[in-house]
Amino acid sequence: MIEIILVFTFIFLIYVFFYKQYSQEYSLNQIEFIRLDKLNELIYEKNPIIVSHCPQIPCVAPSTLMKTPRFKTILGDYLEKKSNVLPNSDSFETFLANESGFHAFCNIIWFNKFHTHILSEYISSLKSKICFGSKYMNKTSALYTLIIPVDGKYTCSLINPQYEKSLNNYKQYNNVEEIVIHNSQIQYIDVILKPGSILILPAHWYYIMNESETYSYYGILEYHEPISVLNNYLENR
Repeated sequence: MIEIILVFTFIFLIYVFFYKQYSQEYSLNQIEFIRLDKLNELIYEKNPIIVSHCPQIPCVAPSTLMKTPRFKTILGDYLEKKSNVLPNSDSFETFLANESGFHAFCNIIWFNKFHTHILSEYISSLKSKICFGSKYMNKTSALYTLIIPVDGKYTCSLINPQYEKSLNNYKQYNNVEEIVIHNSQIQYIDVILKPGSILILPAHWYYIMNESETYSYYGILEYHEPISVLNNYLENR
């Protein structure tokens, strides 16, 4: 019995070790949507990945949302570019992803794309939300986080996990140029995102979403396994 416990403890420590690893390079990998069968070859490099030529997600397109009375009531002025005042909460963003069909649609396409070991199918889960406008800095805790532009255009500023010790209060930033560490501006890369492209981020990366066109919105899809669920809980408690 002790031997079994030791074996599982050893496996868990290896699991944690690989979860904590990250690339110190600012390098973007690229792949076309039709080549997603090769995605596993890229995710081991721990670099952000751009997926190009992605199909649109019809259930969250402006025209579709406007045809559903309950969504039109909440989102109508935003989608018609009249007002950008919307509920600002994780619960609203998660509700919209679930009720619109976005979560179910993404589950069909993406759920098995990140399975890297024989247990992945049984221990993994997805979380999703729909976000509007620009957002303050966020940090990825999921094994993989997908940023999926739905309408409009964004500039996504990416900051390497190597700055973790200097970004304890990262949620206060909405402009990467205002971040100065040891009298030097932080290093980052900007990625332009619009419908048809998806950005996949490994765990521990920091990012800021700034809309390049007003009234833009995007989806977030997170791929979790137990270690990332635990880490997400500890970071947000």
